[in-house]
Amino acid sequence: MKRWSMAAICVLMIQGANLTAGGGRQAASEEYVLKVGIGITAGLCTAPFFIAGEKGFYAEEGLKYEEIKIDVNQTHQLLTTGQIDVSNFLLAGLIQPLANGLDVKIPLGLHTGCIKVLADPDSTIRTVADLRGKRIGISGLASPPALIAQRYLAREGINVGPNGGEVEWLTFNQGDLALALERKQVDAIALNDPAAWIVEREGKGRVIIDTTTDEYLKDEICCVVEASNRVYEQHPEALEKAVRALQKAVRYVQENPEETARLMAEKNYVAGDPEVNAQVLKSYTYRASVSGAKEAILRNSYDLQQIGVVDQSVDVEAVTNRVFAPLPGVPDSL
Repeated sequence: MKRWSMAAICVLMIQGANLTAGGGRQAASEEYVLKVGIGITAGLCTAPFFIAGEKGFYAEEGLKYEEIKIDVNQTHQLLTTGQIDVSNFLLAGLIQPLANGLDVKIPLGLHTGCIKVLADPDSTIRTVADLRGKRIGISGLASPPALIAQRYLAREGINVGPNGGEVEWLTFNQGDLALALERKQVDAIALNDPAAWIVEREGKGRVIIDTTTDEYLKDEICCVVEASNRVYEQHPEALEKAVRALQKAVRYVQENPEETARLMAEKNYVAGDPEVNAQVLKSYTYRASVSGAKEAILRNSYDLQQIGVVDQSVDVEAVTNRVFAPLPGVPDSL
């Protein structure tokens, strides 16, 4: 009969405890319910998050999840306080908060397009250069459409600073921008789709900048997956499942815009005519890309740093490396 020393017995007990704890951590990770924030005020940009649940892509990945409808303007706060684990956001509006230390991760880019600058159709404005000295209506200087407009104008050598610049920025409620253009309170407006798409189709605005088609930004990811740092560190398996499901959903939206628009309207995830929304979805390129997200972070950051939105002291590459979060179980694209 083999005799065991007290030291050996202690070692075996510790090893067994570690194995049990390890199994417990794995079980806890597998049982974790991921809190998915769906921005009901985010328009069509939230389509992949809606479709991932509606078409069972989360379930295919074995993900346990809870959908939580949110105001997109509260996304950062909800992520950092643990009320949601993952959502989507327009990247242009993320850059300044990231540079200021916002503690989130970006594991995936979702699509291109979705922002326009439209001029008064009765004006002589035909190009970006023609916007020098004009009044541009925005919902806020830090809004993604305003930041995209600033990037474009700065490339034309136009001073876009809020004080002493060559453009006058006038702030309105987002829902009033089209009316402000129609009443000639402004010369142009910077606006998200589908509202921007409708203004164009109704002949109430002439498109000057369209991120869907313009050479400078047509291939740049505009909307990304934003995840909490906590879920990235503590539940990476759940986050991987969610991101893989979203890649499938992005492909589905690209291939089925009519059904996507119809379902989103039926379930009250987006307002507007489903036929119009389907046409808007068709104008985007839904391309889930991991590396595309990193490239877009860098491009936005460098552009916004040049015009003073991001402070010159910020190390753009260091910020990008901190927030960009490729996951080992997620392919670059699908």
